[in-house]
Amino acid sequence: MCNDGIEQLVDEAHAIFNATLVYEVIDLDDQAAREFLMKAYGNPKPELIDQYLEVIDKLR
Repeated sequence: MCNDGIEQLVDEAHAIFNATLVYEVIDLDDQAAREFLMKAYGNPKPELIDQYLEVIDKLR
């Protein structure tokens, strides 16, 4: 993937959860990433977490 594609995915992730760096969750398994996001954002909608983790999967 070219750098522009990576930047676009990072921007997409930040549009969902702007206070989290993708590097904070990219190495976590699904459950750990969900727990991290739940704690960091005060129990956001599960749909937002799903969207965010889909972007993270694309970055991997």
